[in-house]
Order: sequence, then C-alpha cells, then structure tokens
Amino acid sequence: MTNEPSGPEVAYASAPDIAAETEWVTRHADTPPTDASADRELRLRKAAALDRIALREEATRRSGIAIEAIATAVQAAQGLAAYDAEHGSLTFRGAELAGAEDFRAYVREEYRAWRLLAPAKAKAPGHGE
Repeated sequence: MTNEPSGPEVAYASAPDIAAETEWVTRHADTPPTDASADRELRLRKAAALDRIALREEATRRSGIAIEAIATAVQAAQGLAAYDAEHGSLTFRGAELAGAEDFRAYVREEYRAWRLLAPAKAKAPGHGE
C-alpha cells in the first residue's frame, strides 16, 4: 500500500476508458492467470474498473440506483485486499475497522502504484497483453 493520497481523480488520471478496461478484464477472466503477478493484475484491474463504474453511477444516478454498483465495487475491493493479505503484501490486522470506502481507497492506491511502476505496459494499447 502506498502512503500517498490517491483519490479517484489521481488514481485513474491516465487509465484507459472504462469500456476498454472492462473488455480487457472480461477477456482475461476466461483464462486462468499463469502466475501470481498476472492473477493480481487481473484482480486489481477488475476492482478498479468496478470502482470507476460505481463512481460514475454515484455521480450520475440517484443513490438508490447506484447501490448495486457500489456494493459490487466494494466486494471486488475486499477480494483484492484479501488476496493481498493471503499473499503477503498486506496485513488484515484491524480489517474489522475498515469500511467500504477504505477498501475502495485501497484499490485506488494500488491501481495508481501499479500504473506508476509499469508505465510502458500500463499505457500501451491493450496494456497487459
């Protein structure tokens, strides 16, 4: 987890559009990842895409309509955090104190860090291919 603040506007500033990212996730979800790095990338990109969809829904829809998108984003974010805790890059100590927004913020921080660490791969057309 990075220590820099990473709101949605920062985390997703150079991200591909949601449709392209969702297409990538869908295409790669059908094929089991070949290693832990590819598995985490898929989980991260899925959680980030769902977070971005939820953000869009929150901004454009009544709150009652956006609830499903938000819940789906939170579930994916919690899944990423659990995966990272299981594979050693995160501790779940105090997880019971974390709220939905904390998990979504974790996804944003991790997505931003991933994009900064792999700029050529992340910014290339069809990145992560």
